[in-house]
Amino acid sequence: MANQISEATWSQLSELIAARMGLHFPPERWDDLKRGLAGAAQESGFEDAAKYADRILSAPPSKMQLQALANHLTIGETYFFRDPQTFDALTETILPELIRSRRGRDQRLRIWSSACCSGEEPYSLAILLHQLLPDLQGWQVSIMATDINPHFLHKARAGIYGEWSFRNAPAALKQRYFQRTSDGSYAIVPEIRKLVTFAHLNLVGDDYPTPATHTNAMDIILCRNVLMYFTRLQADMVIGRLSRTLVEGAWLAVGP
Repeated sequence: MANQISEATWSQLSELIAARMGLHFPPERWDDLKRGLAGAAQESGFEDAAKYADRILSAPPSKMQLQALANHLTIGETYFFRDPQTFDALTETILPELIRSRRGRDQRLRIWSSACCSGEEPYSLAILLHQLLPDLQGWQVSIMATDINPHFLHKARAGIYGEWSFRNAPAALKQRYFQRTSDGSYAIVPEIRKLVTFAHLNLVGDDYPTPATHTNAMDIILCRNVLMYFTRLQADMVIGRLSRTLVEGAWLAVGP
């Protein structure tokens, strides 16, 4: 049981999670950590959360163990065109300037949704580019979407959403860019789905920027509503690495 774990062990766990995943769990957030650890223990086949904690702390956790923790410690609150201020800036200023500077020359755009959750953000970006680029076929467009949570990525790749994902979205969005499924959900149309590539990436632990993970030469990076959950040290480190991923004159968005 999680209640059998000592305060010293909770402190060790929070330090390990901060170091390996960036997530900040000070004592006032240990209830969240306890719930997440209990869920990860059950997913990993442990009936006793205390034994699972001992296993995690006894040796450096594997990538699979970190993914199990991520499944239960990360927050999946998102929807299409979340934070209108951000998308207004992309629509009115950032993307038009990039398109104008590249048109007729290097018709290339590279965008990274670095904590994509269940996919609403990168698909919103793809829809926006589809609207802004009538000659989209003549461009090399790359929208990369990454997350540390495998469950989120599974849903994102499926591209099927319920009504809750469309709150505050433009009224015509579902009619133009989604197909109704037999159970009443909405599936993203293939022409938008093919613009987005999904991959697992730990912003704290994985290697980037590097061409091997396609995390290089980015024009726009969205890292929104993520850094607030990191320790200050890890947030600074991630910002530094993301900055090195950007080309000259590119943009990094961390909030509206």
